Amino acid sequence: MLSAEKNRTLTQVGAGTPMGELLRRYWHPVAAVSEFEKNPVKPVRLMGEDLVLYKDLCGPRLRLRRALRPALPLSRLDLR
Repeated sequence: MLSAEKNRTLTQVGAGTPMGELLRRYWHPVAAVSEFEKNPVKPVRLMGEDLVLYKDLCGPRLRLRRALRPALPLSRLDLR
């Protein structure tokens, strides 16, 4: 049985946590290419962070949601 402290260390994946830093070193599949056929923008929450997955002319991209212009709602983001 793990102690509460060890359990927190192994299960918290936010930025700056030991497991969060470890998991951010690896690729994680979060969407299929076919999901972009109807809408080129997909908001995702991954490891406690709000991100935006989108497809532009160069291919799929992933950005922090807060890095986008705050006045621009995701539904209006058109990258075609």
